[in-house]
Order: sequence, then structure tokens, then C-alpha cells
Amino acid sequence: MAWDSFIDELKMQVNIVDVVGREVSLKKAGANYKGLCPFHSEKTPSFMVNEERQIFNCFGCGEKGDVIKFVQSYYKIPFMEAVEKLCKEYGIKMPEKRHSGPKKDYSKYYEINAKAARFFYNSLSIKGNKGLAYFKKRGLSRETIVKFGLGYAPASGTALTDYLRSEGVSDEDMIKLGLSSRGRNGLYDKFRDRVIFPIINTQDKVIGFGGRAIGDVNPKYLNSPESEIFLKKNNLFGLNFTKNEISSEGRAIIVEGYMDVISLYQSGVRNVAASLGTALTDNQARLLCRYSKNIVLSYDSDNAGISAALRGITVITAAGGKPRVLSVTDGKDPDEFIQKNGKEAFLRLVDDAVPAAEFRLKLARRDHDLSTDTGVLEYLESTVPILKSLGPVEQDMYIRKLSEEFGISEHAIHMSVQTEGNGRNQSRRAGSYDRPVSREIRRRQEQAGIDERIEMSFALLAMNNTRYLKRFREDKIEFRSSLASHTIDAISSLADNSENGIHRLDSDTVARMLDPDEESVFIRYAQTVQIGPDDEAFYRETKASFLINNYKMEKAELLNELAIAEKTGRQDEIDELAARLIRLDNKINQTYQTMEESNA
Repeated sequence: MAWDSFIDELKMQVNIVDVVGREVSLKKAGANYKGLCPFHSEKTPSFMVNEERQIFNCFGCGEKGDVIKFVQSYYKIPFMEAVEKLCKEYGIKMPEKRHSGPKKDYSKYYEINAKAARFFYNSLSIKGNKGLAYFKKRGLSRETIVKFGLGYAPASGTALTDYLRSEGVSDEDMIKLGLSSRGRNGLYDKFRDRVIFPIINTQDKVIGFGGRAIGDVNPKYLNSPESEIFLKKNNLFGLNFTKNEISSEGRAIIVEGYMDVISLYQSGVRNVAASLGTALTDNQARLLCRYSKNIVLSYDSDNAGISAALRGITVITAAGGKPRVLSVTDGKDPDEFIQKNGKEAFLRLVDDAVPAAEFRLKLARRDHDLSTDTGVLEYLESTVPILKSLGPVEQDMYIRKLSEEFGISEHAIHMSVQTEGNGRNQSRRAGSYDRPVSREIRRRQEQAGIDERIEMSFALLAMNNTRYLKRFREDKIEFRSSLASHTIDAISSLADNSENGIHRLDSDTVARMLDPDEESVFIRYAQTVQIGPDDEAFYRETKASFLINNYKMEKAELLNELAIAEKTGRQDEIDELAARLIRLDNKINQTYQTMEESNA
């Protein structure tokens, strides 16, 4: 990969809000994030970070730039060290060798693609054109065709090649950009007798083309090959037109096809884009999250569509987004649905899109007969990996729902989640002899149960940002789990002894300060608990889950006391305990409501 392309890809994969937020306490302020400038002393925040543009700017001292510039200035290191630091932190492989010499100019390739796009567009005006007839049949207006620069590739075989040659474009460049191919009789057009969809990046440069066959021809869809200016994993169709609408709506809708995007856009649903393939990539998810963290996936309901949705859920969550899944109920795809039912009906589907966890849990039901006890048991066992992947708040909410639906205690489901991978089946497979350390780990997990995961979520947040140690003391967060207590002690010690006042610790350093039997459990939590880019939101959610867990423990004790009082017939005590239970249930419900409102 060319060095300049690599730097562009690095900045695409790394979110500046995440990088700056590790060192500066940022708060959302309109389209920006605001905080105290780390480069000069100030009491009123004048330091701004713009996630959409991926830049920072201090209006006090004038320091500004991109994510690499921030790392350079904050850590006082040269450009190459800043690049290496970001690559190491984000697991990005650097090119083996940086080529010296002048920066490569890609403007030539963009201009060639622009010439091709104009040729395809102009070809629509030829009398009796099949491409224009196709678009009209699909219900597209002239304004929409112009807006998206749609076109037609003539069937003659060399029309585009001949045109580009007349414009001075070399055969080598036409082949490199996938506009022409070389055959026995010379160069011929790659796209022939197809309607054409220009693919344009967020800088409004034509980087490639998608072609759909007219009639029964294979392949039905044909796309430009990847080139120095076109990497499918880094771009989404339509985002150049819809990025501002996505930001203002606070939600992105991701569909499968070009026509889905165009049809929705024409109907007034303009916060939409399409992945250039069957499923979202990591880079596409990061790009989308710059404009909105709320992403609705609208894929077909067949196996390929379900796989694409599951993949999308994974990469969006990893990018710090909040995925939901939309089900089209009338018609095969969003294009057909909105043409038949209209904008408002489609928007109702979008509003009814289910959270990712709910989609996965519903999907798991398909494989089980829930009318039998065995089917219910197998279904609940299949939900364990799903529940385990959730944060503490979401996990607690869905465990509560499963408990209410199937009459299984929340505690039992929690224990299944906590001991997954270390339960009875694994013990039996491992043989009758258990090492003392393994027994101790399982014993601690069984005793600590739900407490340990919630408290370790707090501990890992403090490892990510040691400023939260003070917050724990202020909010009177008490750690009952020995692992969490020891982890907090280790983090506090490392933070207190730091000469540089660091606020972020790595897991290896913390793990080395724990006992050997705790180290492996700590590493498992460090690998599975996902904090995301917003530390404060994670703290609020974890604190809510912590409070609910404490309330439930208190409720269990009150229920035991109530059972004893009822057996002995002490009516005054029964009335007092019943009143306390009502007040406690109100607290639990209020906390759940707060959690759901913060997740809305």
C-alpha cells in the first residue's frame, strides 16, 4: 500500500474523539466535543474536537490539527512515532517501508473517473435508451437521476474506451481503474449494456462504479475492481449526499443496494447509505459512527441478509455505535416497500427496529421448540453467549425479560452467564481431577456471581481513565468482590506512583500486580468488557446496574424475613416488611426507567 494511502486509512480507522478523550475530559457540545485545552492553562473550555471532520482546534492557544497532530503535540513526539503509537494501540499494520520522494498525486485518476461518469450520464440521453427506460420503470424522477449522476454503459463494447482515448487517457490507466479490459482483439469496455451507479466518496470524488445488467445477464451486478483510489471497505454508497442528514437526524439507515438508497432518498428518507458488499466492514462502521452512533440495519431476511446483519452488529458495536435491526414486512426490500407504502410507513418500521441483542435473542428462538421444557432449556442455554457479550446494563435488562417470560429465576440465568465456559460440562470433559487454582477461580465466581462482573466493569473503566477512582469514592461505590478490590488497589497504586500523572493504564501492567489465580480471570474480563468511546455513559450504565443488583440483594433478604414473619404470624412486622418491599420495588423500577431513557 502506498504510504499516503496508508496515512489516510489510518486516520479513517482511528476516531479522534476516542484518542483525545483518553487524555482530556470531553463533553458533547452541539456538533463538537468540548474540554479544557491540554496545551495551555485555562479555566473555561476553549478546546473543541469535531468528530465528523476528525479535527481538533483550541480557540485559546490556536493549536489545531488531525489525530496524528494531536498525538505529536500531546506526547511531544515526531510524526513517525505518533503514527507508530496509533498503529500499535489500534492493532493496525504499518507498511513495511516508507517510500521517499514526492507525494503521489491521485487527481489524475479522479479526473479520469469523472470523465467516465459524464460519459455514462450523457449516454442516457441517446434516443431509445434502455438505461433511461429502466430507471423510469423503477420510478426514478429526472431530478433523482441527475442528483446521483446515474448513467448507462452502451452495449457496443468499446464506446467508453474510444471516448477516453479521445480525451488523452492512456490504456494503462483505463485498465488500472477497471474501466477497460484487454482481450485478444485489444481493449474493450468493462461495463457494457448496464445501468451505471457512480460511487463517490465523502470528499465528492468519483472513485468507482457499480453496474447492473439490463435483462437476464450474468453477472447481474458488476463493480469496479479495487484500486489506489477505491477501497470498498472504506466507503459507503450515497454517504457523500446523506452524511449531513445522518448527523441532523441522529440516525443512519444502512441498506443493501444502490436502488434502496436512491429510492429512499427520492421519497424523503435521506439519512441512508449502502455498504459496498454483503456486510459492513470495520472501517465503514467507524466512518458511519463519525456522523451518528445510532445505526439501523435493513438487510434481506434470507440467510445472507441475516449473516450481514449479525456481522454489522459486531462491527458497529466495536466502533462504539448502537446498532438496531429493521424488518421489512411488506416487500422484499426497502425500495419496494417505500414505493408501495410511502415514507411514513417506512419510518414507522425504522422506529420499530429492535436493538441488536433483541434481534439475536429472537433469532436464537428459531432453532428451539419453546412449547417443551427441553426446548426452553436449550434456548436459554443458547442465549448465554449472547448475554455474555452485553454490557452490564443490557445484560441485566434482558435477563430480567427472560426470567419473566420463562419463569426461571434471574439469579439462575446470571449464574449461567457468569460460569459459561467453566461449568459442569467442561469440568466433566476435563476429568475428575481439578487443579486447586481452577477450583478457587470457580469458587470465587460462584460466590461473587453478578457482583464481580459489575464491579470489574468499574475497575476496567478506572484502568481506562484513572480519574474515575475519585468518582467511585464520591459516589460511595463499595467493592465486595475480592478480584475487583485487588484490581482497584493495583490501579490506585500505579496511578499514585506515576511521575507523569498518567490517566490510562494497560491491562498487562495491572495484571502483573495481581495474584496468579486472579490474573487469568482479570485478563478474561479485560478482553470481554467493552467500554466504548463514551466513558461517562458507560459509568452511568454500570452504576445503574450496580444499584439494581444491590436493591435485588436487599429484596431477597426482605423476602426471607417476610416468609419468617408470615410463619410466626407477626402482623406488624409483616406490614412493615411489605411497605419496605414496595419502596424497594419503586427504586428498582425508577432505576430501570432511567437506564432505558439513557439508552433511548
